[in-house]
Amino acid sequence: MIVYHFISSEFALKALRDRRLKIARINELSDPFQLCAADFSDSDTQFKLEVFKIQMNARNGVICFSGTYQDPVLWSHYADGHRGVVLVFEIPDDQAIAINYQPERFKLDVDTVIQHGGFTESDLGQLISTKFSSWGYENEIRMMCGLNDHFCQIDSKGKKVYFESLSLESFGLDALKLIGLIRGTRCDLKPTDIASELLAADTLSVQDTQLDLSSFQIISGKTYPVNGVRSFSACCFRV
Repeated sequence: MIVYHFISSEFALKALRDRRLKIARINELSDPFQLCAADFSDSDTQFKLEVFKIQMNARNGVICFSGTYQDPVLWSHYADGHRGVVLVFEIPDDQAIAINYQPERFKLDVDTVIQHGGFTESDLGQLISTKFSSWGYENEIRMMCGLNDHFCQIDSKGKKVYFESLSLESFGLDALKLIGLIRGTRCDLKPTDIASELLAADTLSVQDTQLDLSSFQIISGKTYPVNGVRSFSACCFRV
């Protein structure tokens, strides 16, 4: 599946250089209803939901994508006001979770949840993939990622930050395969900036964008290959 990840230019260059993408922690996502989309009135089930959310946050994170790059609101919210870029990935279909947007919180059979001693696989899938309908403009596709200390750094505040590795090679083993980069209409990244973060063996398809003259859409412009110039010996990715 082809998906689009909106990001600032600064962090896009870091992703290219280090061959990895930051994993978002569940309890830090912008929607406070993450994993809480069910309508619960039973206190025991509420407790189970809170325990589930804590456990999920400790073991898993997410990388959020969109199924489109044409919506200008996405560029404004997630790509530094159109000054950033979109990284284009191909991810495995079986790891892509399409978000289901709903106007109301969904109902769960509380008695069944209590009887099973927890949530069924179907319940979990619904909890992970349901968001309020006002978020629908995002057309979100997400990928759940296990938190592995091998791809972890401690930030300036002493907090663990996790990453998922990516590859530019179609034959690579990484689930994240970077196949392109789309520049925002206000992006000042030059091809040389991008090339400086790619290995000499790399070629990345770069696409410019422009405002559509007949609609409120971002449309594609010129597409061109950018060849890397960085030597392998200078590469310090996946640290």
